[in-house]
Amino acid sequence: MSPGAFSYIFGSSLSTVFKRFGITLLKTVLIYSTTLLFIQLPTLWNLIMTLGKDEDRSRRQKRTRAKLINPYDPSSPYRAVDVLDELRTTPDDNVKTLADIPDYCIQHYADKDTLGVREILDVQDEKQSNGKIFKKFVLGEYKFTTYRETYNRILAIGRGLLSIGAKPTDKILIFSETRSEWLLTAFAAFRHGITVVTLYSTLGEEAVKHGINESQVSIIFTSHELLTKLDKILDHTEKVRHVIYFPSFVKSQATKSPDDKHNVEYIPLHELEQQGKNATIATNILHVRPNKTDTAVIMYTSGSTGTPKGVLIKHENIIAAMTGQQERIFSMINSDTDIYIAYLPLAHILELCCEILIYFMGIKCGYSSPQTLTDQSTAIKQGQKGDLQVLRPHIMCCVPTILDRIHKTVNEKINQSNFFRRQLFQLAYKIKVKRLEEGLDSPYLNKLIFTRLNEMVLGGRVKTMMSGGAVLSGETQRFVQAALCVTLFQGYGLTETCAAATIADQFDTSVGRAGYPLVSCEIRLVDWEEGHYHNTDSPNPRGEVLIGGKAVAHGYFAGASKENINFKEINGTRYFCTGDIGEIFPDGTLKIIDRKKDLVKLRGGEYVSLTKVEMAISKFSIVENCCLCASSSAEYTVILICPNPKQITIYSEKNFGEKEWQKLVDDDEFNDQILRDVQDACKKGAIERFETPQRVKLVTEAWTPETGLVTDALKLKRKAIEQKYQDVIADLYVDKPKKEKSKRINKSRVVPEQ
Repeated sequence: MSPGAFSYIFGSSLSTVFKRFGITLLKTVLIYSTTLLFIQLPTLWNLIMTLGKDEDRSRRQKRTRAKLINPYDPSSPYRAVDVLDELRTTPDDNVKTLADIPDYCIQHYADKDTLGVREILDVQDEKQSNGKIFKKFVLGEYKFTTYRETYNRILAIGRGLLSIGAKPTDKILIFSETRSEWLLTAFAAFRHGITVVTLYSTLGEEAVKHGINESQVSIIFTSHELLTKLDKILDHTEKVRHVIYFPSFVKSQATKSPDDKHNVEYIPLHELEQQGKNATIATNILHVRPNKTDTAVIMYTSGSTGTPKGVLIKHENIIAAMTGQQERIFSMINSDTDIYIAYLPLAHILELCCEILIYFMGIKCGYSSPQTLTDQSTAIKQGQKGDLQVLRPHIMCCVPTILDRIHKTVNEKINQSNFFRRQLFQLAYKIKVKRLEEGLDSPYLNKLIFTRLNEMVLGGRVKTMMSGGAVLSGETQRFVQAALCVTLFQGYGLTETCAAATIADQFDTSVGRAGYPLVSCEIRLVDWEEGHYHNTDSPNPRGEVLIGGKAVAHGYFAGASKENINFKEINGTRYFCTGDIGEIFPDGTLKIIDRKKDLVKLRGGEYVSLTKVEMAISKFSIVENCCLCASSSAEYTVILICPNPKQITIYSEKNFGEKEWQKLVDDDEFNDQILRDVQDACKKGAIERFETPQRVKLVTEAWTPETGLVTDALKLKRKAIEQKYQDVIADLYVDKPKKEKSKRINKSRVVPEQ
């Protein structure tokens, strides 16, 4: 058969087959394609998204959590539905004051491990790539003491205090880093009705001097490491007669007692304990115990708005706060096996309440510090493990700034991985987040991907985190919950309310909210006309948040008492007026949406929310911290940025061909590009045009508690920042002609990815 004939027959046959079956085939392909795209794949996706759905959990997720006690009066208080009739005030009938807790614990957990410390074996010099020498620690393992041992030490310290002249209702000051001796000393003081005055160890000399002189203390507890700092201050104090110091963190460091001077006797803690054991104390003094309405703590704030203010906190205030926190968070904690890591300042009310509650509940607590927390922490010698990896805790507290840093660090590592891993992570992350929003767990995704991140960052066993101190962004909250496999309890409270007000429960899948009232607290919304917020607003009531209940402090101490106007009695209940603007959702959960003091009116009459804008700008990768500046005499806002050293180096080298970014801070083109990226972040964060900064300045000094520009909880000290950079801020508001573009700038740079 010729090729032409074959082609003719083949073409004819194909034409016949197509005419007979082609339309049917096309219809079949179309039907199955449509079914796959619009039925099968959505069904499969829905199956993935709802696999393991628990109707009981779904019901708890959607339930009403809090409501008005009088539904017809929008100004009446909101309470958790479990306590609409009466708030709870104590976690146990036998615990009325903080002095009762050690006695309760010795009866229930005498031989159980409690406080753990990781010994520092040696300190070595380590040379950095830039030539600087850093002190690095060589650390041992954690060693725990039992409740019996801590109880005996509490008794000995208490007797030691009485032996040097302390009496019930006297005051002592604890000026130290977070450590086990801090808590034991506080319990010893509480036992004998002695008030504990607290000061952050990172406060400047003037602030410490103010706290010592205002409180008129004669006895100070401090650490060996802070003796030098305290010694300078004692030249300007008159009342101090005894300084008891905790042993050095470093085992090999000499612990010789300093010479007595300034009419001050220096006593090592172990000598005070021995003196207490041997002392003969009059029975009428030894057995005096405090009442629940006695002042337990005078807690000085970190001074974010100026001079630190002392807050008068009664025994019943902390007991009530503990009661609410225990009911909300610790219902999912196993007190027999779980471990808590303590590293935030004990001079911060959130950490103090948490550690007291941890001790009361019989949960092991390992001590750490920000300098030794992770493998990359500043005091960890290369090759050594950070405390998280050694202790491998289950529970920890965090402030939003730390969680934001964890978020950025993990994202940075993910972005450095190859294309396939990045895409796999993003797909798994989206599925996990979607399932979280439905209240579902994702055990297979966790095992495959996410538990490794928990191991890498947190040690592998952290399952519960409490976040407080400031508003946590929704993006960071979701990341911690999904990528790190952590149940994150976002809460809201203040020093004046013992860190108690609202906390989310484990079934709350919303983001950006602060939970609902604790069983020991209630909240009211009060109209704020200037900001146009009303408790009758629809769909959700809004207004200034007032927190009421036994957790509310007695008031401010000494010089700050002029601000006691913020405390008030309503129908027999003590309230604190927070100055925060809240919004209540139909399920009774609270969201902080504004702050009266953070609201600045521009010359054009528009109100700018400083914190809201700063939160949006913090999403820009180079930003470690930032401070928005606004004035009633200005038409626009400006921003100061403290950059992340690593990220700003990458940014400036990539876009401007310059590794040393400090050389570019005065360059117009560099600042213009930074400003465009800042404004882009504002746009993505739904910031109004009038709120968006029109000028920017990068600062070269780090904002740390040591520099006095942020608190120990890493919140901005606005007044300190504005005072330090007043000339820079003024210059940002001056209209100047553009300088000629710098020759250093890489003209062929690429626009950075956003």
